[in-house]
Amino acid sequence: MIQSQLGVDESNAGLVPPLYCPIPSVLHPLHQSVADHTLRWAEKMGLMAEPETARKIQAMRAHEFVCRIASDAQGQDGLDLMSQWLCSMLAIDDEWDAGRLSRDPASTLLKVIKLLATINVPQALTDDDDIYLAIVRDVFIRAREWAPAEAVKRWADSQLESFMGAATFVALRAADRPMSFDEYLLVGTLDRGTRACIDLIAVVERTCVPQSELSAPRVLALTQAAKFLVLCAADLGSYYREMNHGGQESSIVDVLRRERGSSPHQALTETVRLHDRTMCLFLNLSEKVTRHAGPELRRYVTQLSNLVSGNLEWGFTSPRYTAEYPLKPAVSGYQRADRPFDGRLDALPYPAISWWWEQL
Repeated sequence: MIQSQLGVDESNAGLVPPLYCPIPSVLHPLHQSVADHTLRWAEKMGLMAEPETARKIQAMRAHEFVCRIASDAQGQDGLDLMSQWLCSMLAIDDEWDAGRLSRDPASTLLKVIKLLATINVPQALTDDDDIYLAIVRDVFIRAREWAPAEAVKRWADSQLESFMGAATFVALRAADRPMSFDEYLLVGTLDRGTRACIDLIAVVERTCVPQSELSAPRVLALTQAAKFLVLCAADLGSYYREMNHGGQESSIVDVLRRERGSSPHQALTETVRLHDRTMCLFLNLSEKVTRHAGPELRRYVTQLSNLVSGNLEWGFTSPRYTAEYPLKPAVSGYQRADRPFDGRLDALPYPAISWWWEQL
């Protein structure tokens, strides 16, 4: 039970407690074929040229993330697209977090501008030999052939959020300027690419919910809650990796520890509490939205649920986050908590998110 695990002494400060998530996660049956296609594509695009990068790409198991969050996809083409995109974006994310761009805001922003230009107009910048421009060109040309135009447009637009979140972290790191918790609530979900993941599932599964339904306050609160759950699980799942790389300033755990003067164990406990409390909200909002929804909106709620659960499972089992770090051995499955650490449905006291609970 999670509460007893959180009550242990500080000698267990390095242990990430289990999270509450009763939503099942399954792998798409084509996951192994998607893995094979992804690695062949990465080699063709030049991502595997350096041995260290090749090792990291293999450890990502991007196909597993994709085949969990888009487990209802029909056919393989969309899954291949999504896995290949994720593979390349995680590679560039490593450059922003701990690589050559990690403290260079100017170069990061220029790269972002070029990436966005190529995403929106693949015919642009064809004389630039940057490998990542070639990658986004390849993926978005195929995406526009595969999915509804409106779904691809939303996904393209969502990249601005992801890239600006990453660039914000680079700028703050370069200025040695820590982020407050309220600021992290705004920036963290951008950097984690949460909106991009939601929109990408729609591309893979070729769905498109009308904007009028997505903009309804209760649906918007449900979407934002899903993003926050992804953020918490991602930060906890990558806790050891970030600690190893010295990049914990981009983790909710470290932001809480710094701002409140708490121990790592206390910050981990608080993150679990925030996650589980929001999970209970998400489950209740999902039920309320689904009760009166049409088929498109019901499918959207399912997609959000698959994202929340699939991200949790992948983040705690992928070798990207488990295999290299002595405090955290690789595991074949993630043991979830059987009840929430904090299951109250009272609003959390943060202006950026407290309004979600008003939609119950």
